[in-house]
Amino acid sequence: MTALPLALLPVIWLFVSLCVMRLPGHVACPAALLVCILPASLAWGMDAGEVASAVAEGVAFALWPIIFVIVAALILYRYSLLTGGMETIKRMLTGASEDRRVLTLVLAWGFGGFLEGIAGFGTPGVIPGSVMIALGFPPLFAMTACLVANSAPTAFATLGVPTLTLSDVTGLGVMDVGGAAALQLMAPCVAVPFFLVIAAGGSPKAIKGVFLITLASGLSFALPILALMRFVGPELPTLIGSVCAISATIAANRLFYRDTEHNRKYRLRQEGGARLEPAPPASLPAGGTRPAEAFQAWLPFLMVLAVVVATSSLAPAVHAPLAALKSSVLIYSGEGGRPLTFSWLLTPGAMVLLSTLIACLIQRRRLSELAGIAAAALRQSKNPCITIVSIVAMAKVMNYSGMTADIATALIAVFGKAYPLAAPFVGAVGTFITGSDTTSCILFGNLQLGAAGTIGADPVWVTAANLSGATAGKMISPQSIAVAVAAGGMRGRDGELLRGALGYCAAYLAIVCAVTFAFCRFP
Repeated sequence: MTALPLALLPVIWLFVSLCVMRLPGHVACPAALLVCILPASLAWGMDAGEVASAVAEGVAFALWPIIFVIVAALILYRYSLLTGGMETIKRMLTGASEDRRVLTLVLAWGFGGFLEGIAGFGTPGVIPGSVMIALGFPPLFAMTACLVANSAPTAFATLGVPTLTLSDVTGLGVMDVGGAAALQLMAPCVAVPFFLVIAAGGSPKAIKGVFLITLASGLSFALPILALMRFVGPELPTLIGSVCAISATIAANRLFYRDTEHNRKYRLRQEGGARLEPAPPASLPAGGTRPAEAFQAWLPFLMVLAVVVATSSLAPAVHAPLAALKSSVLIYSGEGGRPLTFSWLLTPGAMVLLSTLIACLIQRRRLSELAGIAAAALRQSKNPCITIVSIVAMAKVMNYSGMTADIATALIAVFGKAYPLAAPFVGAVGTFITGSDTTSCILFGNLQLGAAGTIGADPVWVTAANLSGATAGKMISPQSIAVAVAAGGMRGRDGELLRGALGYCAAYLAIVCAVTFAFCRFP
């Protein structure tokens, strides 16, 4: 316990550098690695070889599969921009309704979740938020709504990277830990659309008239996540769940929405008081069949769906030989090291690249265009990659040195058997500090696993709580706030945006903590 302040030093540095000093991640995180190495060497006795091999293992794990899938997802997203497919998708969605509550569900919740599933990197805030502002939403509300919505979907973001990472870091089965997280996120998935409707209308009274639409929006996201995580894996839950949420919200709006005096109060109006005239699907360019254009817009993402399903455990004849193409390498030279396994083809990055290539060939685009997109994606991801490599290397040093275990021991001393109640909060702190669910899982995944073992709780359930709690911290992370402020043209209004999202974050986190504690098993 006497070494606890030293164990916390890298975490404290991350908080101060990122949240107070506002240093960029690619500057603060390499410094955090250095801050971690010093106490690991001096107070925990790691020699130079152990430190170097721990850092090397972290770099290797960061490059494959984490950074690989992030770059691949950026290539897919940029390809959709190049073909105009993303613009077509946006036009289709903005014709859903004149009611600002329904439009918020479609754009912030559904479309934002879809972008989180394929790309991340701030796109769930920047793109839906910008579309909402263009439609006439106040910038502060539009960006607050996107922050609140960009919560539960992040657990399975970018083709499941956070869940896959948590599994790799802790050694727990990906289907087990992902399935537990999906269960923990059921209630938040249903709650968030109600949060958004309340925010859009300014009070809980706004739920009147759209209750069934809001419920459909939440359940249509939650249930596919649960089913896909149970039978397929973590790559598709957010992507498919968001598409289901968009479809169900639009369908429920057509079935249940009534033109009543109460509902008319929530019609979106543009500046000057003019009523919004949303662009219907018929506004797509003349001369082409609308279904054909819609198909072309969605084709790259349909290819992702097809490739992931075709290579999953649902197709054992394909899955088994691909899963066998892997290599295991022991990199860490100290005690407790275990081989790092690299799956060469059965990895999300390879699936996304293959899907993009297939779409490119079907749509008869030049491969040189795809190469240019890939180069741009690599340039765009340079600084985030430095951040991720540094964080993963730091987490490896903390884990192998024993610093993480000492922090877990201290937390157990405070909470005892009630630790599962605090587990999601730990995950939320990780995301608040680093701005990423993935890095939160890297930082604290083994801490949660160790704490569960100490108190005799279900290790899968408690460790999954890190992932579930991490989704709450995403709403109020300084990095998320900064992106939203820039995208909304709200310079100097960071505090207003934070205050707008803070209450919803607290309610969301309280739900996750209560669910985690209430259903935690003690064998």
